Amino acid sequence: MNRNKAYGELKLVFPTKEYKEQVEGYLKECLDNGEKELNGDGGLDRIKDFDKWLEKIKNDLSEETIEKGRVPATLFLAVRKSDNKVVGTIQIRHYLTESLLKSAGHIGDEVRPSERRKGYATEMIRLAVEECKKLGIKRVLIVCFKDNIASRKSIINNGGVLENELPTEDGKIDQRYWISLKKRFANSVNRYNNVEKVEQRIKNIKNKDFAGDIYLNNFIKISEPYLLENGVCIQDSNYKWLEFYNYNSKIMLTAIYNEKNEIVEWYFDIARGIGKENEVPYEDDLYLDIVLTPKGEVILLDEDELKEAYERKEMTKEEYDEAYEIANNLINKIKGKEKEIKEFTDKYLKEML
Repeated sequence: MNRNKAYGELKLVFPTKEYKEQVEGYLKECLDNGEKELNGDGGLDRIKDFDKWLEKIKNDLSEETIEKGRVPATLFLAVRKSDNKVVGTIQIRHYLTESLLKSAGHIGDEVRPSERRKGYATEMIRLAVEECKKLGIKRVLIVCFKDNIASRKSIINNGGVLENELPTEDGKIDQRYWISLKKRFANSVNRYNNVEKVEQRIKNIKNKDFAGDIYLNNFIKISEPYLLENGVCIQDSNYKWLEFYNYNSKIMLTAIYNEKNEIVEWYFDIARGIGKENEVPYEDDLYLDIVLTPKGEVILLDEDELKEAYERKEMTKEEYDEAYEIANNLINKIKGKEKEIKEFTDKYLKEML
């Protein structure tokens, strides 16, 4: 059951002149309610002139036109589908600065007073997170005051995880929540366009060589094989992905087998964390991946993604260094051990089949 009672009721719309009267009414309602500063409004509370505000938020969209020293941002009106009413505004900053990292985050939002306590903030954030994906943001930071219970709930409802609390200059407490867009769930292959039929099984294992869940994706029918640039096929009809979720580790192993149950490669995801939600395992990706081939070749992948995430301030220097530390330790551990690893994964493939 979806915990968001407003799920599907809203759409996000970039402001146009047709919404002028509604935006002016929204601003008046907030000001009449004693709210002098609004969140996620793109400066509407300061400018108070729709046409000037519209020109400003259009300029905010890119580096070329935004005011110097500011971060590009996209503002949306949250519009109720049933009657086209503007119920709030939400703004997405395209990346973070040191200041935004500390006290503002990627997303700011506001719901008009008459439409509060209806679940709209949760739905607005859900829709905004989808827009963040389009912008290439992989980890979304949202900050709220500790005493703002409604805001806190709307963030948590969208998967927000509290990192820390920081005091503000006016004596309040900021809570900093992260929503990861890098979580990959074991059953996510159901959404792949080329997957026509897949059998999925999970088994909890606790013995001397592994403790955790093993998840098998047995691809019965694939409409189009998944080929890597080097020509290696990693997904086709009757291929198997055998995934090992150790909840006390930051490494998730996927053993890829072909239709003859021959190993294609071993794929190691470096994870921020490995967990389970609604009985489905997941790994929260920390960008770096390592491939081990049956011939013993070891390949480090996605260093560019890790660097980009660090530069966008979606991770700390400590996390950046940790990703490399885990990867380097793993490389040293698996070098020359393809025979032992094959025996290990073959054993569990037979058990899962």
